[in-house]
Amino acid sequence: MGKNEIKRKTSKENKEQALFVQRLVAFIIDMLLISLIASFIATPFVNTEKTAELEKQTSELIRQLQKEDINVQDYMNQYMNVYYKLARNSGVASLFVIFLNVLYFVVYQIYKKGQTLGKKLVNIRVVSDDGELTYNQMIFRSFIANFILVDILTFAFMIFSSKDVYFGATMIFQGIQYLIVFISVIMILNHNDGRAIHDKIAHTRVIREK
Repeated sequence: MGKNEIKRKTSKENKEQALFVQRLVAFIIDMLLISLIASFIATPFVNTEKTAELEKQTSELIRQLQKEDINVQDYMNQYMNVYYKLARNSGVASLFVIFLNVLYFVVYQIYKKGQTLGKKLVNIRVVSDDGELTYNQMIFRSFIANFILVDILTFAFMIFSSKDVYFGATMIFQGIQYLIVFISVIMILNHNDGRAIHDKIAHTRVIREK
């Protein structure tokens, strides 16, 4: 392949490549949509009075810490207890979020040939390097890009572990999640092909609609 052909190919890929702002807007729209639907469906299964009481306890702990009525260690011990109870109380909602994420970002996106509602609104699409998108590609991609794997692991630790283990695992998972997001943003902004970590793993890329 000659230099001119390489330049033409690179120029074509850059032209098709989805802009970072398009991907960001689509991501925000999709996550808000899933959160709203999950909240609406799960509300009858969540004890709202208990949630309100636990949130009130959280606010009271913060107030006591600010007034130095309790020290940091006591605050963390009590906060872990309240945090764990909140997670257990909203367990059904968490399960709905996981289910809807898989249904929307994997099944629906395959059915719509690489588009979610958010992507459709900003005219971008996920495509495969190897032809047609497969379920395996979308599972690998969505489990990382849309935090489905983190949600599943967090839910499992909430069900099967103690509050101390759950709290520690949650902090680790959130740290990994933020790191992946940070690295992915850097990759999208700085690489010619605009691929994030999940695109590299799944052999996909995001392009603008013609």
